[in-house]
Amino acid sequence: MNLRVLAGGLVGAGGILFAVGNVLHPLEHNEAAHSAPTWEAAHLVFALGGLLIAAGLPLCVALSRALQASKLATVGAVVLAVAFAALAPGAWFEAYVSPLHGVAEQVEAGGGGAVNAAAGMVWMASLVAFGAGLAWRGGERPVRLAGVALLVAAVVLILGPGLPVVEGLVIIPATVVAGVGLLAVGVATARTATEPVPATVR
Repeated sequence: MNLRVLAGGLVGAGGILFAVGNVLHPLEHNEAAHSAPTWEAAHLVFALGGLLIAAGLPLCVALSRALQASKLATVGAVVLAVAFAALAPGAWFEAYVSPLHGVAEQVEAGGGGAVNAAAGMVWMASLVAFGAGLAWRGGERPVRLAGVALLVAAVVLILGPGLPVVEGLVIIPATVVAGVGLLAVGVATARTATEPVPATVR
């Protein structure tokens, strides 16, 4: 299989699963949400999506001429891939440990909570870097629009906690936009499968 098709397929499928998993997520994090029928599925689906993105994103910026990745986008993509992978244990924790009252609080009060918080902050910062790099230097209009979508998603996620609405009404649409943006990156990469591999990253 062509590496560009593989990379684009991983990121595209990951973007879809990341969006779908977040759509399945209840609007709030509370005891009622823990018993929702989609609670476990939501976290496992978007965690799987994140792992697929983590596997394919560095290949996308290395091989896809459509991205014409700047150094900002390249560094952002690599860090974003690592951050997506780092979020997976937290998603598993949310799915299976958070409903266990007492245990969850002990883990969150210790190193587990600190690591998950740090991974989340790195994820948002790298989303901004990758999105800005694509919006600035993307080789095709859909790629530049994908970069704008990632930037919009990141800004909404950063500012959202200050809005007087239920958190899910902010987080879910923003993460869906991010997933669609990553799907666009994957599709653009797969479409360049017949082009020669670029010699350098600008």
